[in-house]
Amino acid sequence: MEIDEEKLSNQLMEIEYIRRELENYVSALNSLQVTQDNIARAVDGLSGLKSNSEVLVPYAQDIFVKGNISDISRAIIGVGSNIFKSVSFKELKEKLENDFKEVSNNINTIAQTIQTLQERGTKLEEDANRLYESYQNSLK
Repeated sequence: MEIDEEKLSNQLMEIEYIRRELENYVSALNSLQVTQDNIARAVDGLSGLKSNSEVLVPYAQDIFVKGNISDISRAIIGVGSNIFKSVSFKELKEKLENDFKEVSNNINTIAQTIQTLQERGTKLEEDANRLYESYQNSLK
């Protein structure tokens, strides 16, 4: 019976590991979905942008000022490490669409991983329950 106890203990540890991994993946999935929503809103916002449109411009944290867009031919985007680059609106839209596709692919990959982990966890729980019942019956 020692082998069954050890196997049961290992399965319970693996189940707990899978639960923690699932929590991490679900959190990552939620973050990616927020990012995807933000990109979609940005793409939608660009399509309605016109010269002389009044917008709120972020000035500092939680501070905005009203401004007018005078040139919709170019935008400035952050490329990382506080480095910015001027791009055409066409390039910006293409970048946002590519970012959206990449985030969507990552969401799909994580969703598949979550499903695989859930299936593995369910199987382990079923096996652990059978082992426990078998162990309990052997003690009687």
